[in-house]
Amino acid sequence: MKVLLVDDTRTLLSLIQVYLMGWSITFVEAKDGLEGLKKAREHRPDLVISDVRMPGMDGFELTAAIRSDVILHHTPVILLTSLNDEASRRKGRLVGASAFLTKPVSVEELRRQVGTILKLPVKQPVKR
Repeated sequence: MKVLLVDDTRTLLSLIQVYLMGWSITFVEAKDGLEGLKKAREHRPDLVISDVRMPGMDGFELTAAIRSDVILHHTPVILLTSLNDEASRRKGRLVGASAFLTKPVSVEELRRQVGTILKLPVKQPVKR
């Protein structure tokens, strides 16, 4: 399995990788939506996990671009964000996000969403 992580915060990219340890996942990283779209086209990931608030192309725009791409349009996208209002959730659904998780993200919820989307066996979260 290949997962593309898109976030302008290096710490969060590393943390997500730790949270998803134990599954055979190869991670590809991008620092913003434009780079994320380029890497999605290049690597064709099984899942994209993206922040919403980023410079340049944000996570909503990235998700919309993935949905409109003839090759990537079926790629699931999980949006992670500090935005916790109904309008943002609605916008996430409208652009085609598979899930919308609020930061700080729960390890269990992230693992549950990723496991469900990628049809991976349930595993216990990594102890920190």
